[in-house]
Amino acid sequence: MARAALEWSVWWAALLVLQLLLIGQVTWPEVAVAAAGALLAAVAARATRLAAGARLGGTALMGRALLLWPGALLADTGRLAVAVVRGLRGRPPSGRFHTIRWHEGTGPAWTSGLLSATPGLYVVAHGPDRTALVHTLLGGAGVLEKALTTGGRR
Repeated sequence: MARAALEWSVWWAALLVLQLLLIGQVTWPEVAVAAAGALLAAVAARATRLAAGARLGGTALMGRALLLWPGALLADTGRLAVAVVRGLRGRPPSGRFHTIRWHEGTGPAWTSGLLSATPGLYVVAHGPDRTALVHTLLGGAGVLEKALTTGGRR
């Protein structure tokens, strides 16, 4: 039961902070509604995770990946801006589908979420043997992708 309470608390805190970031003006009624909604969503998130049989997976590289993520977000946002400008000039941006292989010590769930939270790469599907199909913007692999994969794209 303690483990469930810890998971609910983590979900609740994260969802409450997200909600408070998204509302315009923070007032006590807004905080109360956000707290109640985050509690319901936290209970649903745990139930969904248990029903799906999902688990965090390998976390050996999580600390390094979390440190690299802000820089990857900025770099990929720059690459996205270049793609938008090229599109406005009549040159359609080029994106490609690739297959990548996750590095040992990573969990496909959190790595997919972290990589997909940048505009340069989106995980489309997971394959066998720690592989994933991803869609990337133009350019080579970013520092975050290099840290979480074994390198090379197919």
